Amino acid sequence: MKRAAPPGPDKTGAGRFRLRSFRLRITLTSTATALAAILILFVAASTTIVARRAQILDHILSAHLSGPGFGVATPALWPAIDAHLNASFSAFAPQGSQSGYAILRAGRADGSLVYRSPSWPAALDATALPDDSALHTVADGATEWRLGQVRHGDMTVWVGVNRSLSNAQLRVSLWRFGAAAAVLGALIALLAWYLSARAMRPVEHLTGVMLGLNASDLDQRVAADEEDIEFAQLVTVFNAMLDRLQRSFLQAIRFSGDAAHELKTPLTILQGQLEHAFTHAAKPEQEEALVEMLEEVRRLDSIVRKLLMLSRADAGQLQIPLSPFDLRPVLDELAEDIELLDAERDVRLDLPPLLTVQGDADLLRQVLQNLASNAVKYGLPGGWIGLSARQHGGHWQIDVSNASSGIAAEHRERLFDRFYRADHAHNRRIPGVGLGLSLAREIARAHGGELLLAEADQERTCFRLCLPAEL
Repeated sequence: MKRAAPPGPDKTGAGRFRLRSFRLRITLTSTATALAAILILFVAASTTIVARRAQILDHILSAHLSGPGFGVATPALWPAIDAHLNASFSAFAPQGSQSGYAILRAGRADGSLVYRSPSWPAALDATALPDDSALHTVADGATEWRLGQVRHGDMTVWVGVNRSLSNAQLRVSLWRFGAAAAVLGALIALLAWYLSARAMRPVEHLTGVMLGLNASDLDQRVAADEEDIEFAQLVTVFNAMLDRLQRSFLQAIRFSGDAAHELKTPLTILQGQLEHAFTHAAKPEQEEALVEMLEEVRRLDSIVRKLLMLSRADAGQLQIPLSPFDLRPVLDELAEDIELLDAERDVRLDLPPLLTVQGDADLLRQVLQNLASNAVKYGLPGGWIGLSARQHGGHWQIDVSNASSGIAAEHRERLFDRFYRADHAHNRRIPGVGLGLSLAREIARAHGGELLLAEADQERTCFRLCLPAEL
C-alpha cells in the first residue's frame, strides 16, 4: 500500500512546488487571476488616459493659436491674454501648484520683443524656438513645454503649455488608482479565502464525521439532501462505503463471538475429562501426556475467553461495573509474581502509598499481568523490570517498563493489532497468540483510560496505562 504523504508543502517532480492546502491554492489562484485582470486594466487605462490627455492639450493649444485675438491685440492686452491662457490650462496641473501653467511670447520680424510672460524660461530664447507651425515638445531642464506658434503679419506669437505639470497630475491620479487596485486586490483575497472556506464546508463536515467514526459508531451517516449537488454524490458514495463497512464489521463480530461461544462448552467438557483422566492415570507417561494436553486446552480456553471479551468490546457491550479500590496492593502482588517468574531480574518500584481508581479489580489485574508477562518474555535476560505510577492531570499514569534492545519502528504501530506478533517473537518461540495487548487496551478504554507504548528505544521499553484518578 502506498504510504500517504505528510501534510504541508510538497515537491513533486524536478523543481515543481505544490501547496498541499486546497483552500490556500484556490485563494491564491483566484486572487492572482483577479490581480492580473486589474493590472491589465490598469495598464490599458493608464496608456489611454495619458494619450488622451496629450491629445486634449494639443487640441486646446491649437484652438488658442488659431483664434483671432493674437492678431489684433494691443500691447496693453498681452498680460490679459497671458492670464487667460494660464487660466485655461490650470485644470491640467496638480492642485495647489505655484508654477506657471502657460507661457506667451510675441515678437516682430526685426527681432523686437512685443511681450514675454514673466515665467518664460530664459533658456528658450529666439534661437531655441521652433520655426514652423507644428506643435513641438521642448525641454527646459526637468520641465517639458509643448510649444506652438502663429504668425500675424510680421509678428510671431509663441504659446507654450507646461506638460510636466500635466504629467505630474496624471501620476497623482494613477498612484491613487494603483492604491485603490491594491486595496481591491486585498479585499478580493479575503473574499476568496472566505468563499473557499464556505465551499470546503461539506468536505469538512464529511471529514468530521469520518474522524468521529469508531467501531461502535459505524451507524452514523451524512444527510446527502442537505449538501450541494456537487458534493451529494461524494456523500452518497461515503454512506454506501459505511454500509459495506458496517455489514462486514458486524459479520466479523458475530462470527468471532459465535465461534468463541461454540468452542467454550466443548473445551470445558474436554478440560473436565482430561482432569478426570489425570486423576486415574496408571503410568507416569500417561500423566505427562495428560498434563501437556491440559496445558494446551487451558491455552485454547484463554484464547476463547479473550475473543469473547473482544467481541463484546467491538459490539459496545463491554460494560464494566465501576467501584473505587486501591490498585497499590495489585501492583505489589505483581512485583512478587515477577520475582517468582525471574529471580535474576531486578524489580524497581516507584509507587505511591495509595493509588485509588474506579473499575473492575480483576480486569485491571489482568491488564497489568499481561504487561508484566510481556516484560518478562521480551525484556533483556538479567536486566530489570520497573513498576511506577504518578498522577498527572486527573489521571494515574502507571508505567510497566523493562530493559530491552528496543522495538523496530515498523512494529510499534501494530503492537496492539489482534494476532500480531513481531518477527523476533516467532524466532525466539515465545508463547502467545498476539491478543493480550489488544484486549488490555480495550479493557483500559472501557475504564475511560488508555494503554499506549510510551517508549521503545534501545535501552528501555515502557507501556503506560492511563486511568482516571479517583479523587
